[in-house]
Amino acid sequence: MTDFLDEKEFEERSDYIEDNNLELWNVHNQHFDFIQKKLLGVGAKLLVGPRGTGKTHQMKIAHLLCNKDNSKPLSIFVSFTKYYHLEPFLTKVPNALQVFHTWVLSKIILSCYALIEERKDDYSLFANSPRSLSKEAVTTFVEKAEKLRASQLSNDSLIVDLTIHKVIDCLEQLCNHYKRKRVVLMLDDAALSLTPEYLVEFFDIVRSLKTKGISPKASVYPGTTQYGPRFHVGQDAEMVPCWLGVENSTYSSFMDSLVEQRFVQYKSGISTEIIELFKYASFGVPRAFISLLRNYKGNPDKSTLAKFNAAIDQQAKFIETEYLSIEKKLVQYRKVIETGNSLFKNIIECIKEENKTSGEYKNIVIGIQSESIDSIKLASRMVRFLIEAGLLYEEVPVKHGVQEKGEKREYKRYIPHILFLIQNRTFSQGHGTSFSETLNNIKKKSKKHPVRRVLNTLLDKEELDGLTLDLPPCQSCNTPRLTVEQRFCHNCGKELVNQSAFEKCLKISVDALPLTDWQKVKVKEIGLNVIGDFLALQDPAATLRKIPRIGEVKSTKIYSEVVKTVDEFLA
Repeated sequence: MTDFLDEKEFEERSDYIEDNNLELWNVHNQHFDFIQKKLLGVGAKLLVGPRGTGKTHQMKIAHLLCNKDNSKPLSIFVSFTKYYHLEPFLTKVPNALQVFHTWVLSKIILSCYALIEERKDDYSLFANSPRSLSKEAVTTFVEKAEKLRASQLSNDSLIVDLTIHKVIDCLEQLCNHYKRKRVVLMLDDAALSLTPEYLVEFFDIVRSLKTKGISPKASVYPGTTQYGPRFHVGQDAEMVPCWLGVENSTYSSFMDSLVEQRFVQYKSGISTEIIELFKYASFGVPRAFISLLRNYKGNPDKSTLAKFNAAIDQQAKFIETEYLSIEKKLVQYRKVIETGNSLFKNIIECIKEENKTSGEYKNIVIGIQSESIDSIKLASRMVRFLIEAGLLYEEVPVKHGVQEKGEKREYKRYIPHILFLIQNRTFSQGHGTSFSETLNNIKKKSKKHPVRRVLNTLLDKEELDGLTLDLPPCQSCNTPRLTVEQRFCHNCGKELVNQSAFEKCLKISVDALPLTDWQKVKVKEIGLNVIGDFLALQDPAATLRKIPRIGEVKSTKIYSEVVKTVDEFLA
């Protein structure tokens, strides 16, 4: 008998949900309808939100709608989730940016070929162009790039033959062939958070692809994404928020529509108050609501309070672990990430203290004096990491009071993750507080002004002084580096080598994968000891089926867990 937690409704990632279910579970509300309007409209757009806020979902829904309605634009959906496979090139080959540039254009072209095949059309792309632009040649280039075969790419003719102009021409040809008025390019997983060098190049491509008849739409993270000197937000693209704040007047109805459309059958046995609390604890992230509901329903404990607290604690641990995992990918920011965690916890305590005496109002917004952040090296970067991870929701800055120069002080305003306020009993007056009382406290009107602080009252001097980069020393003479951009050792002159996050990921042991103990033993017996061993296989499923008692279903599931682990590590 299948466990209800394995039901398709509990799949958290849109990447793994079938198209028909995506459409079935799609909700219509003011927030989502606004996003759809922007995705289908003219001009470049940046769909902004942390992981789990539905960026992929929104793009896929818009794409499916375009495919079914000839009055809509022609949609080309492209995922760049494997960009991190190309990360090691940055430290290994001189033409890394050229390879990445061609890889991006190749992914778009392959999506064009896929569209033609889906429609069972015999239309020929690049009929009068070089053979290097054939589907086979483009596919081969992508495969080589993602498998780091640098020596085979250095003189690949596709790098010269596949240009921005060729891609624009291809998109316009398809648009005319299918009798559509314009094209929308859905560029999913475009945050490229681990490779700022690629990110600048990517958004230069986006800017160049934007024409009167082509509208690129890219999904990005808040806070951290840097777009480079040639791409200007507001001028080259409009920001479209995918993350709805809990203080938004439509927040409750937005979450209601999600529950009713997808999880109505799983509400039985759960009180209305708990569902409401989970809505706020998910902090505008649908994926988090799914996780909370799963954790609660899957707990065998008979006590409602124990199940609720366990679900909250489990989700809090997951979010914190996910945030701290950034330091494994960006090791130079280890101290910044850890100090950011201390800052977040101190903000939670600060908000809790404020609400002890808030009376008929609540106050969940903290205002940190802008100057106190901007004047400390790496403090702004620290805060942006918290925003990117979805731990802080950024509000519009406000001005209060008067400085010595006669100007009002500016405060950057943030709402900390509601789940951690619930966990810390910010809305509970003593241990006997009921769910309904907690909910009523959350729903109180908000105070007009935020809790005002300067950064050095939230972190002590030692923590602020410790906001430095952890740079690996020279591998030859062990001399510490001076800057993150330094390429050669200032002591011995040898070239400095940066460790690739992707290469670190390839070294993750099989023991760290979510497999059974028996499966771990068996895959090791056939020489699969680290993630890199799996990714190097030509046909992973066939190799895994060589293990006795591992058939088609189990082999697919094992490899799927490997891919998910890689995606989660490098997301």
